[in-house]
Amino acid sequence: MRIQAARFLDFRNIESAHITFSPRLTALIGQNGQGKTNLLEGLYSVAALRPLRSVPRPNLIRSGRPSAEVETTVESGTTGLVHQLAVKLDARGRTLMKDEKRSEAASFLGHLVAVAFTPDDLEISKGGPDARRRFLDRAILNTRPAYLERALRYARAVKARNKLLQSNADPALLDAYDEAVAQPGAELTALRAAYVRLLGPRVVQIFSEIARPAPELKVEYASSIGEAGEGVPELTTRFRDALARRRKHDLLRKTTSLGPHLDDLQLSLGGASTRLRASQGQHRALVLALKLAEIRHLTETLGEPPVLLLDDISSELDHQRTEQLFHSIEPLQGQVVLTTTDEQHLEGLRPLLGHAPLKYAVAGGMVSTWP
Repeated sequence: MRIQAARFLDFRNIESAHITFSPRLTALIGQNGQGKTNLLEGLYSVAALRPLRSVPRPNLIRSGRPSAEVETTVESGTTGLVHQLAVKLDARGRTLMKDEKRSEAASFLGHLVAVAFTPDDLEISKGGPDARRRFLDRAILNTRPAYLERALRYARAVKARNKLLQSNADPALLDAYDEAVAQPGAELTALRAAYVRLLGPRVVQIFSEIARPAPELKVEYASSIGEAGEGVPELTTRFRDALARRRKHDLLRKTTSLGPHLDDLQLSLGGASTRLRASQGQHRALVLALKLAEIRHLTETLGEPPVLLLDDISSELDHQRTEQLFHSIEPLQGQVVLTTTDEQHLEGLRPLLGHAPLKYAVAGGMVSTWP
């Protein structure tokens, strides 16, 4: 699949912009703080219905404006079909438009699938479990659009249960909410664990190829409610029983103390967490391995490569890692949209992608053809 064109209106600091994209490599060039990442974020918001960074929705609307919109024209490489996909944001929320008609998320997602690589992604290896859960959820959503509804249902149920805990609600009412939490929580756990079992060996293989020599890497899903191989019915029962056992503790703490919202993707080198053991180069290699494994899995699953959005990777990946990334994605013949502060960073990529990129200058929220 590829993005043919995109239109931005009052998104972040972008007042108005229209961009056509190369089928292979499009580069957005400009100094920091000018809006390059905002353009990638707009594209990602259409693909994943959430921004690259965890920010409140009003922050995505340009200051002083009532609404924002990102519209893309997307072509499928397998069917040849072209769709208009638009996300509109205002004070009331989000509106999705597919081919100029209002759409629900379930039928909107999947027409544009994108994998983003940003400097913040190093937190997957270096940071806390939040970043790793986001990585898992975003990766699964790319192949299972219905995952979004399950995740939202679980989040709403946990929020409601937490309110009851804070109000010392009647135990019978808490029993009902334990059930409401357990079912979608078990579904999320099963899907995450299955994805990690599928992706883990591929991540280990890629990491061993690009981080030689390196300690043994293990990639595992750490669930707080059950064994990774259990089915949804067993996990639901186990989760519901665990919530009942933890109720006194949860009433004291006023919060739900176990479930997929607290689980982790465990990454370890030589038996120790990457947070404690990995060098800066190993952190970079591990995140690169995770992303490459995701891209290859998506290509096999979808029958075509996803769009790859690269935000200033030259600031986080050294020359060797950058070459490894592009050598790996070049055979897929997919579309790449990247940002950089220096046009010279593109010179080393040209041999890897076969031809010169389509370039745009970004300054002060304005986009223009590169001189």
